[in-house]
Amino acid sequence: MRVDRAETQPRMGAPASWRQLPLWVVALIAVCCAVEAIIILLTVTGMPEARQIATVYGAFWSQLVNGSLLPVYAGQPLLMVVTYGLLHGGVLHLAMNMVSLAVVARELTRLIGSGPMAMVYVVSQVAAAGLFALMSPEAGPMVGASGAIFGLAGALVVVVAARRREMGQPMGPLWRAVANIVALNLGLMFLVPNIAWQAHLGGAIAGVVLGLLLNLRRQSRLAKGRR
Repeated sequence: MRVDRAETQPRMGAPASWRQLPLWVVALIAVCCAVEAIIILLTVTGMPEARQIATVYGAFWSQLVNGSLLPVYAGQPLLMVVTYGLLHGGVLHLAMNMVSLAVVARELTRLIGSGPMAMVYVVSQVAAAGLFALMSPEAGPMVGASGAIFGLAGALVVVVAARRREMGQPMGPLWRAVANIVALNLGLMFLVPNIAWQAHLGGAIAGVVLGLLLNLRRQSRLAKGRR
């Protein structure tokens, strides 16, 4: 089986076209934007507590996991693992996450396909919430898709590294990009309050592990194809 050299070179600087994204990614971005639009609309039309209500019902609460807080509706401890990724802290938070999702998803789709990427996203979102609850049992509510996006990014790094190694391409540019991302997030931890770095870490770890497993599966298929 031939490995396309272009597949090992992510085009992270190029804008992501909607046509290059899987339908589920487009739908996810649309839902996140719609949720934020509804919150803003309710806020400016006489319901200033709209974001607070959305946070109470849809954010991830560590206290619901450890039992120090009672749920406000049946099934909240399970459903919040889904809903927290659809809520954001404002337009800027939403925009940063959705642009990042579009760019990373475009590249990862090209390398592993839509289905495996969806699996990475879901598992990373759950892992992000789990590590946040474990490391911050009494923290305030958490919202945002960044934990799952870090999972996609972690998988992307692992997959691209494997492809570059197969082609004998230099690894320096990839590791410099990773170092820049890590440095940026470390800086944001000190400059921006209330960043859920624990969720970022949990998502990234899940993405790296899944990326390694996907690489092993691909290598197994390639080995069978050579027989």
